[in-house]
Amino acid sequence: MKEKPVICLIDEDENVKAGWARALGSEARLIYFQDHLELFNQATRDSGLIQSFSCMIVGRFFKHINLDLVTSSVTDTLKASGAGPIFLNWQGYITKDEVHAKFDGKLFHRYGVKWQTLRLRIQKFEKSQKTFRKTKINDEHSGFLESRLRHEGVSKPEKCSELLKLMARKATGPHKEKIEYYAYQDQKTGVQLLEAIYNRLLTDKDRPTTCPSKYINSSPVIAQRILHETLY
Repeated sequence: MKEKPVICLIDEDENVKAGWARALGSEARLIYFQDHLELFNQATRDSGLIQSFSCMIVGRFFKHINLDLVTSSVTDTLKASGAGPIFLNWQGYITKDEVHAKFDGKLFHRYGVKWQTLRLRIQKFEKSQKTFRKTKINDEHSGFLESRLRHEGVSKPEKCSELLKLMARKATGPHKEKIEYYAYQDQKTGVQLLEAIYNRLLTDKDRPTTCPSKYINSSPVIAQRILHETLY
């Protein structure tokens, strides 16, 4: 039996969830999150979750966490995690430039459209993205780094050194000096630092503000993936 497409809905209004469930019916499977934080928490336990969605439908305003998706970096992080098309579930006025900068289109029927209609939007997106996708990352240095890390023949010490240099560029004050020292003068300790950060991301559900992973990427999910590719 052919698997149903999986649609991810992120919206704090559960009435929107009910509307989409009725609209999609049995044609597609709906997975709902009240906000992106719930999604990222689950993605830490299921690394392939975000990539499994046929598309993501996201609300704009999240009053309970004081967030406007249009002015945030959430969609950049989602795309860096391997998300497919991300459609804004329209809430209020937004310019075409704002849509193009953050989303892959917008939906005017906030409480759901039929699967056939949504499928056409997904297909249109896929045709326009034949060779370009999954390379637009929240931080341009992270994007450059990941392409370097995947290059064949690059040793683990070289990967770690590149990552430490990236972290140093994004750090400030004494943290910057210490990370630069690890990157250029004491790579052995630098590797141990990266391993400690990776282990902390694996075991700590709540990332403390002192965790140096913030110098790798704003998302702990992406930081964890970058560290794994660097160390292993």
